Amino acid sequence: MGTLRAWLLRLSGLFSKERRDREFNAEMESHLELHIEENLRAGMTHEQARREALMKLGGVEQTKELYRERRGLPVVETFAQDLRYALRVLRKNPGFTSIAVITLALGIAVNATMFSLVSAFLLTRPPVRDPERVVVVSMVNPNPVFQADGFPVSIPNYLAWRKANHVFAGMAAAHAHRTASLTSQGSPAGAGQPEAVRLAAVSPNYFSVLGMSPQIGRTFSEGEDQPGHDHVVILSHDLWERRFGSDLSVLERTIRLNRENYSVIGIMPADFRLLGFTGQLWTPLVLSEADQSTAARNDRSLYVFARLKPEATLEQARAEFATLGLRAQQDFPEIEKGWGTAVRTLPDFLIYDFSIRNGLVVMMTAVGFVLMIACANVAGLLLARAAGRRKELAIRISLGGSRFRIVRQLLTEGLVLSFLGGSMGLLSAYWGIYFLRVNMAFNEAVSAVPLSLDRNVLLFALGVSFASALLCSFAPALKASRTDINANLKDESRAASAGKSHARLRSVFVTGEISLALFLLIGAGLLIRGLFLIERQDLGFHADHLLTAGVTLDNSLYKGASEQVLFVRDVIPLLEHIPGSEAVAAASDLPATGPDSVTLRIKGQPELPPNAPAGQRLSALDVVVTAGYFRAAGIPLVRGRTFTEMDNATAPRVVLVNQEFVHRFLKDQEPLGQQIRLDAGSATQEWSEIVGVVGNVKSYSEGTREDPEVYEAFLQRPVPSFSLMVRATPDPSALTSALRSAVAQVDSELPLTRVMSMPALLERQKGGDPLFLRILGTFALLALILAGIGIYGLVAYSVNQRTHEIGIRIALGARNVDVLRMVLWAGVKMTAIGVVIGLVMALPLPKVFGAMFFDLHLSEPRLYFIVPVAMVVVAMLATYIPARRATRVDPMRALRQE
Repeated sequence: MGTLRAWLLRLSGLFSKERRDREFNAEMESHLELHIEENLRAGMTHEQARREALMKLGGVEQTKELYRERRGLPVVETFAQDLRYALRVLRKNPGFTSIAVITLALGIAVNATMFSLVSAFLLTRPPVRDPERVVVVSMVNPNPVFQADGFPVSIPNYLAWRKANHVFAGMAAAHAHRTASLTSQGSPAGAGQPEAVRLAAVSPNYFSVLGMSPQIGRTFSEGEDQPGHDHVVILSHDLWERRFGSDLSVLERTIRLNRENYSVIGIMPADFRLLGFTGQLWTPLVLSEADQSTAARNDRSLYVFARLKPEATLEQARAEFATLGLRAQQDFPEIEKGWGTAVRTLPDFLIYDFSIRNGLVVMMTAVGFVLMIACANVAGLLLARAAGRRKELAIRISLGGSRFRIVRQLLTEGLVLSFLGGSMGLLSAYWGIYFLRVNMAFNEAVSAVPLSLDRNVLLFALGVSFASALLCSFAPALKASRTDINANLKDESRAASAGKSHARLRSVFVTGEISLALFLLIGAGLLIRGLFLIERQDLGFHADHLLTAGVTLDNSLYKGASEQVLFVRDVIPLLEHIPGSEAVAAASDLPATGPDSVTLRIKGQPELPPNAPAGQRLSALDVVVTAGYFRAAGIPLVRGRTFTEMDNATAPRVVLVNQEFVHRFLKDQEPLGQQIRLDAGSATQEWSEIVGVVGNVKSYSEGTREDPEVYEAFLQRPVPSFSLMVRATPDPSALTSALRSAVAQVDSELPLTRVMSMPALLERQKGGDPLFLRILGTFALLALILAGIGIYGLVAYSVNQRTHEIGIRIALGARNVDVLRMVLWAGVKMTAIGVVIGLVMALPLPKVFGAMFFDLHLSEPRLYFIVPVAMVVVAMLATYIPARRATRVDPMRALRQE
């Protein structure tokens, strides 16, 4: 208690300093007067009496300082003094302060803006109870092309593992990416129109496993996953607000999903958003007898969520499911051979599945380099300013100021600059985050993430500001504290060596800037070039003048293959009669959108290819198309024929393959007439004859790789989910309403999704790549500008310091071109050193990026020549202005200044 009382007294002393000083001064003066009077009575003169009294008291000022230290908090008081002095000094130099603050604000703003992505995607916990105790069980694909362990699970495996595991308190499943037709009656205006919504079919315990409760209503009950009891639905908060106007009475009504009535039983909270799983409503997952058959193991479509038991660990879960995965391989070797299991925590799985970690690492590295370059620039400014304050610092040291005290004062000035820059940077980051939100609205999964200036971003900006203060001012402060007192006090001109010392340290900073800028420019150039090659590649078809629309036929009206074929046969003639329509088709997957792969067997060849990994079978991309697909898409026929209306369910099965299929699997032998068997479901387990070969089509998501591809006839294997394609002479967007009307004539309750031109669809499929390129290019350009400013500042400072030397050279007959060459050479030499260091740092970048970004080809040796040349050109331009100024030095004026 005594210690606490003492500290409280010290703390209170900070707020009553002036009063206590007056009281203590009065007390000291009374003591001094008493001693003086006593000495006068002893016969001393007044002068002797005062001197003896001061000696007896031991020094009044020293006593006052000792008293102040004991009554208050010296560290806080001296910091407050340093802070006030720093503010006065910076206020007296508005030009220097403005440049330093703006430079730091740029670096901190881009860091805070990019860190908002890290905070939103990597640091924000999923909105579930104890997310680290929730895991996702997924499959590991045996195909080395994919190298992924986030594949969904088949229904038979889910059911078997749910019974056999001993580590989970509960396991739930979700078929997360379904589409349904929503029609609601008695809703706000326009809500009665059919709308395609994202639906997730989940097991009844899905929400309890995640630990989530609805905001209104209830979740699913046991038994509601049985046929006849499954017509209940839970709405997302966004859909409830937008579609139903936040009307609570929706819980008392029914809505129509896929032409069937469903009762609304609950509404989830607004923050219930799992990254990549942005469902708009949830229905019970109903499992039929067919879903539990051996053939159903080929359909891996379930995401399995589980909650660990209190005593279970993640390692135990992984070990147990590794055993369960091996058991499935042994029991069903034809289907499960090579497939492994993976168990990840929910936060880890969501980040891994969304594949955003590597992109964020690159962006944060880039902005980190920008901040380091900005700090190096400010450090150079502080060094130049410290060189101009040599005499002031020497006087302070000679009057008793310690070097530690000097360093602390200069660090405080850097801290003030950094936090001023941080404040301005946060304001800029607010607008930067708004810019990101607007430009990332193309992706519904990304736009669902709460990107904001949250607590994590504020703490990060605070930490970055503090780190910037150390980076900017620590080296200049140490350098300034070692000033030569005698040299600076005797003659300011004799301190030239100190100025040269400061210039050498600034040269180190600028050389580092050049190295980092070159490294960043080459890295950005490699990524930009790699993505540019993917964007500008010849995809193998004609995307212009092509209108597309997604269709999903519901089971209530289109349960069988005949109904699905009838719909397509009815709608295609209507689309062909649209004015301006040239070709019409339907396809399970649009070209260049990355269709699913299917395993296959070629008659007369071994089932497993030679030299293939154990269990790896032949596989190719599989697309189901109508007869007019190749004409509508503009894919050339190389040999044979395309599909016709005669290739229907009663005719022998036929397929088309692409050139890569012929090259890779048939070794460029004659393909026509050969037979293959596709493992794409029970309806296709028969041999099909190859009747044609078409050109290769690349997928944007697959980089520049060409994969084997098989095309099946829609009339022989219809699918419920497909896309309509209309090639039109005019702008395809002008036919949107006509396309909707044609579909409505066949089925007025069927909604269309993604009605857009093919070029627009490709732009959307690029995801954030264009934005990524713009941001990365901006950072690289900013780094180049900052490096150029650093070079300019250093050379200009050097010219100013060498004014006397340059004047003597000119007086002795040096020509202007000689002076110009001398100054330019200094800048070029420094740039050359930085370029060499930067090139050495950038050499491993192609391999690093190749490992981080799948199938991104980054071999571009020309960049290693172009970027250094550009850097040298910028350095020459930055050096030229101060070099020209040096040639105009008046030798007489320079000599008189000395």
